[in-house]
Amino acid sequence: MYAVPTTSSKPATSTRGLSILARSLFRQMREQGYSSAQIIGLSSELLDLVSSDLRQDGDELADAAE
Repeated sequence: MYAVPTTSSKPATSTRGLSILARSLFRQMREQGYSSAQIIGLSSELLDLVSSDLRQDGDELADAAE
């Protein structure tokens, strides 16, 4: 796994940065032998976590809708 820079308290949120992160994670998982179904399972779990987080923070959800 690659080291994450710790110079900033905020993660990089650029579209390009997220795309690079996703490709890196996908590539590493495939190299380690994870199947497509397992990678989809991880994606589903991540979406569930984000959904739960948004439900707990109604203000964030309202801001996203604006």
